[in-house]
Amino acid sequence: MHDYHKAADFLKEATEKAEAAGKKKVTVINIAVGEDSGYSGESIQMYFEDLSKGTVCEGAQMNVRSVKSKLRCPKCNELFERKRFDFSCPTCGTQGEPSEVGREVKIESIEME
Repeated sequence: MHDYHKAADFLKEATEKAEAAGKKKVTVINIAVGEDSGYSGESIQMYFEDLSKGTVCEGAQMNVRSVKSKLRCPKCNELFERKRFDFSCPTCGTQGEPSEVGREVKIESIEME
């Protein structure tokens, strides 16, 4: 159900940006959904399509970019994708720690006319 609320948040944000810019229609919304965010891009798209009926966002194409999770090395600050069963930094070998990369759910850009 949290996907529904995120879709509603995106609809509100896109509508406010369109109104502030004096635009009558939102045509494209590009979002990023991290693989560790707990959200489903497909589900957000589905809810957004339903919620946007009768608004400036009706019919807008929502593109979802999946963001892979990354670890951060505490020693050299390198961001890297974890290999299966291996948390080691490819640069220095130190065990990586979780980072915010891959947890985000956000609008990256909005196209309007």
